[in-house]
Amino acid sequence: MNNLLNENNINSDVVLNSLQSPIIVLNSRKKTIIYCNSAFENFIELSKKNVLGKKIEDIFFHDSLFINLVNRSITNNKNITHNNLEINTIKESTKVAFSIFKIEENEKLFSIILNNLSKNNKLEQQFNFEKSAQSATSLVAMLSHEIKNPLSGIKGAGQLIKKRGILEEKDLFLINLIDTETNRIIKLLNSLEGFTDERPIIKKYANLNQVLRYVITASEASFNKKNILFIENYDPSLPKVFGNKEQLIQLFLNLIKNSCEVVEKNNGVIKITTKYEHSNFPLTVYIEDNGNGVPEHLKDNLFDTFITNKVNGRGLGLSISAKIVQSHFGSIIFDSEKGKTVFKVMFKRKQ
Repeated sequence: MNNLLNENNINSDVVLNSLQSPIIVLNSRKKTIIYCNSAFENFIELSKKNVLGKKIEDIFFHDSLFINLVNRSITNNKNITHNNLEINTIKESTKVAFSIFKIEENEKLFSIILNNLSKNNKLEQQFNFEKSAQSATSLVAMLSHEIKNPLSGIKGAGQLIKKRGILEEKDLFLINLIDTETNRIIKLLNSLEGFTDERPIIKKYANLNQVLRYVITASEASFNKKNILFIENYDPSLPKVFGNKEQLIQLFLNLIKNSCEVVEKNNGVIKITTKYEHSNFPLTVYIEDNGNGVPEHLKDNLFDTFITNKVNGRGLGLSISAKIVQSHFGSIIFDSEKGKTVFKVMFKRKQ
């Protein structure tokens, strides 16, 4: 253990590769890349052997502003930062903040550090869903408690009137209606109280692929009139998730039901994909639909209680989904534009 803690054994490359920010080092005379860390390989989606020795314009050939800023920094021998710049990787365009600065120990070398702003967006989404899960829990608990008290009074009053003697048929009908509707509301509140239960849930290892297959079968039956095309792409080697199967079914029922409701009749497509991705949350589920997308004014608060874009929606489905994901120590994020919305649900392999 002492050897591991010896500062002489710390390799700078190990430290740089542990950082989440992409980093490259340039030889300013040759304008070639002489170093990149693992985060840069992941960001640019090229291996180190395809990066080292290349000129900056060979890698970022679509990004003239970025190249100009790098050249200006080298020519003027000064540090430059930019807080919002678009960089094109192989698959997508990404907003970054970047800094380029001279390495004092060797004036020929400049380092460039990129900060992926889209990741910050996703972290903010994750925070929002966690906040929403907590606020939804508190709100439902409060409503359930406050509503049940007057309901008990209403129900009791109706029963007392009914016992008083002969009533006209229309009065008896109204009293029975009060009793029926009161029971219905109490039943609804009882079901919501499970949402506020903070006790540890009973967990066993569950097969996500099987859970999703069950959910899709149920969704196909419920939305058969819309003729939705479900495209399933499951990773057969996906490890099992440690969770509560019933809650996982509820989670994905909510998400897929949401997609079913927003796609058009006879033209709806919903893609369900499972993958193992090398990250802190490797067990991933993608649910993609071709609906109209999430309106801009809802994106920041989509998981909040009673937030909905449906005409007759109650706005609880995504809040409940957030609560379930949180209770499984997972994460949920989404990307949405007109014609495409993707929810990504992520779980750890072990809790």
